[in-house]
Amino acid sequence: MVCIAAFIVLAICVLSLPIIRIFNKKAADSIWKLFKKSTYCVSRRATFRKCDSTFKDDVKNSILRKVVIKHPTWVKPLSAIIEIVSVLIIFITIWSLLVGVKSLISLYVYDTCNPSQPSACALSTSESCSIDSQPISFFENPFQWTGNWFIEFGGAIAAIPTRMRTWDARDFLPENPSYFNKYDASKPIALDVMDPGCIICRRSYIAQKESGFMDKYNVAMLVYPIRDRFANSHLISRYIEAARLLNPLDSAIRPVDWLIIDRIFTGNTTDGDNFQNAFNYTYTDATARKVLNDWLTDFGYTDQEVVEIIKLVDSNQVKKIVNKNRDIVDNKIRTKKIPTMIYNNRRHDGLFEK
Repeated sequence: MVCIAAFIVLAICVLSLPIIRIFNKKAADSIWKLFKKSTYCVSRRATFRKCDSTFKDDVKNSILRKVVIKHPTWVKPLSAIIEIVSVLIIFITIWSLLVGVKSLISLYVYDTCNPSQPSACALSTSESCSIDSQPISFFENPFQWTGNWFIEFGGAIAAIPTRMRTWDARDFLPENPSYFNKYDASKPIALDVMDPGCIICRRSYIAQKESGFMDKYNVAMLVYPIRDRFANSHLISRYIEAARLLNPLDSAIRPVDWLIIDRIFTGNTTDGDNFQNAFNYTYTDATARKVLNDWLTDFGYTDQEVVEIIKLVDSNQVKKIVNKNRDIVDNKIRTKKIPTMIYNNRRHDGLFEK
């Protein structure tokens, strides 16, 4: 272990050898000589052969030679400490390499080096909401944290093919999809994956409208309420899916599910707060239901039709549809952040930019 740990430390020193040589040529030569000896020793260890040099003893002796003279009784405990420190150096090095590899793979697959907290990665190319639940810390449960870390690592490796594939929005459309504008066969299809409570989804939606994206594509919506994140997202998603099960209103400018999303993302309450913020932080379940029911009336539904939608909202049929949407995102699209858009044969994660 000592020779491997020494090799790691010396390898780091060798990187700065040109600078060391400027100030102390003798020290630089000594480092290089030790590095060559450590390389020879490690190469033999890597092929399961015993190191036939005295490098390990040389390292220990160089550290302990002054102690032997003044405090000979300290030699054994210090020797044990050197072995322990060597193990720690090797462990930290291996862990650092794993973290680096995982971060690079995640950056390639998900456009973020930290899938569980995309905003925490300085290399992320765009803002987004993470779809994973808040991760536990190492100190809360080290065994579960370690298990989750390796599961996340394996998931990133398994998702590599999704990055290299050609994406077709048709492959991921929800059941009974509706489009922002009337379907036009001459336009390509685009898919928007969004959570009604995600602030970045709201900003992305507004940017799409302002840029003309909605007019260039047949834009379909797949609602994905992030688990345990925004208070009324699941309820809103069920209202949207319930409305989809009924025929769209002939008098509506666009299907009612898009009218609901548009009002949440662009409308304001009577006191000037935006509706998304009110649903996330102010409205109780009962208040949210009342507001959504009032909206259905505003959009032109009769009282009887509103009653039918209310029944569907809490039905197993609609809950299964929402779960199926989640399955599409989790196991087919395999994104870690939303909004996610599929168009032009590519998957685009994060905030839509004009």
